[in-house]
Amino acid sequence: MLRDTPDAALSLALDALREERFDLGDDRVARALRERGSEWVAQDVRIGHPNPSWNTGFVDAMLSDTLLTVVPGLWRHATPTLVMASAQAHREGAELVAFSHVTVRGWTSSNDAAPLLKAALDRVEASGNVVSREPLHGVPNDGAPASQAFVREVLGWR
Repeated sequence: MLRDTPDAALSLALDALREERFDLGDDRVARALRERGSEWVAQDVRIGHPNPSWNTGFVDAMLSDTLLTVVPGLWRHATPTLVMASAQAHREGAELVAFSHVTVRGWTSSNDAAPLLKAALDRVEASGNVVSREPLHGVPNDGAPASQAFVREVLGWR
């Protein structure tokens, strides 16, 4: 929960996610929410490459857990992950939900983008507008943009 409007809360979250190397998605989420008459505002962000080359995957595997991983050019590529950042009005301001969806396709299914999401949410909390923060282990499929059903239906993310 943030002491702010939903649009301002979403903007704050997106700025923090971009600082952690997440890329903004297109406008499909906003269009879908408008068409459904939803009270949510949302934007998807992504990180990782869904189809790394054989060489990239091999180099990532060979360098993992070695001292060479501190060299920026040799950093492991993040597992393809979509984060849905969404906000809606709440009596205290805005409810902000940021939930990650790791792909089930590709060469790995680890949630190595989780520390980047945590760092982004720590930035949001540092803004001083946060009323409360709770970890989520899942989002119900009740029309919320952060739910797996919404992400699958609107963005085709699996």
